Amino acid sequence: MASTHLIFAEQCQQLFAEQLGHGRRWKSACARALQISRATLYRYLNGDSAIPSDIQQRLEQLSGPSPSVINTEQLVRIYASALVQIQNLIDEQGYLNAPYPPLLIRAFSLSAAHNIGTNTIHWPTDLQQLITRAQQPLYEWVSDMSWDEEHTFFSACLLEDSGISIACRSLAVEGHNPEQELEENQGFAALIRLCKAQADGEQLYRTWRRILIEHPLIDAARVLITHPDLVNTNEVAQMINTFYQPVHASMCLQGKLPLCSISGTILCLKNHTGDTLSFSTECREPEAIRLAGSGCHDSKPYHPGMMYLRRPFRTFWALPGRAELALAQGLENMGWQVTLWPGLDRMDLLACSPRGRKIAVDVKDYFSAQKLAARFNGFKEYTGTHECYLVIPDYLLETDSRFEARFNAFRSSYGKQRVTLSTVSGLLASLEDT
Repeated sequence: MASTHLIFAEQCQQLFAEQLGHGRRWKSACARALQISRATLYRYLNGDSAIPSDIQQRLEQLSGPSPSVINTEQLVRIYASALVQIQNLIDEQGYLNAPYPPLLIRAFSLSAAHNIGTNTIHWPTDLQQLITRAQQPLYEWVSDMSWDEEHTFFSACLLEDSGISIACRSLAVEGHNPEQELEENQGFAALIRLCKAQADGEQLYRTWRRILIEHPLIDAARVLITHPDLVNTNEVAQMINTFYQPVHASMCLQGKLPLCSISGTILCLKNHTGDTLSFSTECREPEAIRLAGSGCHDSKPYHPGMMYLRRPFRTFWALPGRAELALAQGLENMGWQVTLWPGLDRMDLLACSPRGRKIAVDVKDYFSAQKLAARFNGFKEYTGTHECYLVIPDYLLETDSRFEARFNAFRSSYGKQRVTLSTVSGLLASLEDT
């Protein structure tokens, strides 16, 4: 018969890793929910300490659908995690089929229990209701937002026209920067291993990153022909399959793929009234949104061999990477020597002017000045040898003219080291003739 601590460990992992969707971070979530430290939890899991009866009772309560033990924040995060799972399924196979992911079913069960316990019909209990709610700002349908003390998610939507939002992904990875998903992604780990094993690993990394940024939509064979330095790498085909996924015919419009004129990502049809088409784009640049909304787009004939960059890498590499390449090109045009992603991405860009001026640049594409101020950790080893700049895409000032002022204010309030913030064009202008 299984020992008590093994049963306890199995129940904890099933609830927090599988049902509540915390995955590999389930132990942290479990410790918080049981109101104990991680060290104490490890002692219970490993059998080093007896499990108190009140802890076992708490776990049993959490495993049930009682509305009293699932607070508003937990339920919102479960919804977000379920939507991420749904988006992954749609991205992989082009549609959502039955049965629904277990986490989504769990979310609906908890919502039903919550509604019954509070005698309301407030929380969505089917997919259509969830989709409708998820396209609205959280404050419009979440009854208690007191857990969002810094108003990070107050006006956020879980779904946007093109799919799950960055806010949705952030809520699904509680306590973590969603960009950390890339560092935990098997594709990223495989790329780093491959580059470290090659004599020219840094150049291979730069080549691959540029491919991902410039070609979110590819023909796998054509990529190998266009970049002959990749042909001799046995793992390249595997890398393509890891970073890209097949394009589904459901994304086509009359046999062609509608593409964002700015980013090259695939557009999503919003409205089709007579001859008038309107699209949504994942690219957040105002010009891209304007063009897509007015029906202006590029297109490519669809064929089954096409591959599309997976969503996390589109969100955190391809779209922000456009600003990195624009900055690099601008510096090269001024005669600077530029190195992109040195040390396998220790920094976004290092550059040296003809007169010997050295700069280190980290490019960040954040809508929220507050999040950027909180998450940016500085330039580390480059502060003693380079002028260091934190750079944002130009379009952010179009959407928020006070971005820089608010960033500096939040940075100061958090007690973090002051950094020099600039836009791509602003930095290039300041570096002319230097």
